Amino acid sequence: MYCVKCGVELKKGAQTCPLCGTMILVQGEDGKIRFGDLVENPEPSMYPKYTGEPEKVNPHGIMFALTGLFTVALLICVLTDVLMTKKITWSGFAAAGLASAYVTWVLPWWFKKPNPVIFFPVAMASLLLAALYVCLKTGDNWFLPFALPAGAVLTAIIETVIALTRYAVKKVRHRLLYIAGGTLIALGGLCMLIEFLLHVTFGTPMIWWSVIPLASLFLLGMVLIVSGISPKLRLFIYKRSFI
Repeated sequence: MYCVKCGVELKKGAQTCPLCGTMILVQGEDGKIRFGDLVENPEPSMYPKYTGEPEKVNPHGIMFALTGLFTVALLICVLTDVLMTKKITWSGFAAAGLASAYVTWVLPWWFKKPNPVIFFPVAMASLLLAALYVCLKTGDNWFLPFALPAGAVLTAIIETVIALTRYAVKKVRHRLLYIAGGTLIALGGLCMLIEFLLHVTFGTPMIWWSVIPLASLFLLGMVLIVSGISPKLRLFIYKRSFI
């Protein structure tokens, strides 16, 4: 192949003419124009082209390995505790923590498409059961009056957010502002509930510290909700937050 301007012979792979500097444009077999792609008399490849599919990793194999690790860790804790103290003492707390961690982080991945709407309440239930075990083993009575209602309300708030985000938003982006605003207001109410439960369960004085996060989160939530209603304000927030 030769340069269209000066006629000098061009080498394979040249992008510009070595004599006059003219750019080389070549039309390929597919009809598209490419920059500096001379493919006349292509050299044969030393190795055959690989046409096989890449090896896929079996996710169930990883899950079996993780399950084995959790099981071994659990057995080591229990056996060590029994050999040292002749009974189950601290290993019960370790077992409760390991079981809760397994349910939260490993169990969902046994399924092809884990649904957070289903698995989040399951994970929270495992955490509450672990807290119940700790409460019973230590002889305290804080689970029913404090941990259970606070955990249940927190679970309800987050579960509602997950469900709305997954099923109600879809392509209507500004609904996220309603969800975020409502979530902030609900979290403010949760702060007040926690202060009340601490007062009832542990006898701490009501100094109404929860009013500060309640008022702050309520104002922020209302700003987001109003932004969802007003298109101009919503556009301003999108631009400022690079959404």
